[in-house]
Amino acid sequence: MLTRDKTERSSAQKVMSDAGGLFNVNFLPAAFNLDGCLITPRDEDGKPRNRFVVRTDTQQVLGLHGAGYAATSGYHFLAEMADALFPESTTSCTLFGDGEKIAITQDLIAPVDIGNGDVIQPQVCWISSLNGRWTTSVYDLTSRLFCQNQLVGQPLVKVKHTRNHDALLDMRVRILEGAAARAKTAASMARVLRDQEFTDIQFHELVSRLLPIDYIQMSDVRIRNLGTKHAACREAWRNEREEWGNGNKWLAYNAIQGAEQHRINGMVRGKVKENRSFEKAIEGSVPLAVEALRVLSTVA
Repeated sequence: MLTRDKTERSSAQKVMSDAGGLFNVNFLPAAFNLDGCLITPRDEDGKPRNRFVVRTDTQQVLGLHGAGYAATSGYHFLAEMADALFPESTTSCTLFGDGEKIAITQDLIAPVDIGNGDVIQPQVCWISSLNGRWTTSVYDLTSRLFCQNQLVGQPLVKVKHTRNHDALLDMRVRILEGAAARAKTAASMARVLRDQEFTDIQFHELVSRLLPIDYIQMSDVRIRNLGTKHAACREAWRNEREEWGNGNKWLAYNAIQGAEQHRINGMVRGKVKENRSFEKAIEGSVPLAVEALRVLSTVA
């Protein structure tokens, strides 16, 4: 996994190139070995039924697809489309694995100060894949500058490989309108939560509700794992309080969301892998953050 973040906005071509995301691929016929002979299954027209997606620079296989899967030269189309719609707006590129999946972010809207210098940056996030796991889509993304928490929303558009001018203009309008609406909603939600006090005791009760521990029924390993998650949440809460002072629901939500993203989802064999947590956020695998927001938004 590889990420290249830029402090200044640039072209998608530049950012993706710096991250190694503009490699080329070949679509090669898939075959199997039968008694020492390579057999390539073909359809009635003689075309291979399946094809491997192979990087031309490393010979790494990135995916296997049926004959109907549209062949591309890699992720070049993504850079072209992002630059055509929003030139000089790209801020980061993340490659997952050996390039099976990719995500790039763009800043389209000015940062929003929700109070006392606590700033959120509305962005859009383009995703695509060569292994078929991700449909090429544009998501809204809200990044909190203090802790780099990234809240991924719903897809704004599903993208087809087209350069039709009218389609691109329509897509630009829909992305901008969706991103602006999401930014307004996110800022409003943040301010409402910020104005509601939340104590240390309430936060510890919230963690226990989200991550209940049954010392009788659970195994020692399960109890230790949950204890580690509790500790990550408490540490994030302390960091929020040290930076911003008295506790409130906005800080509580960010402590849970940040612990889940930076520690819980990102932990692999004892080491934190930030790209793994970003991948899970894109795929919607953030149950603690979702439940925390629900609880904080409904409990008086």
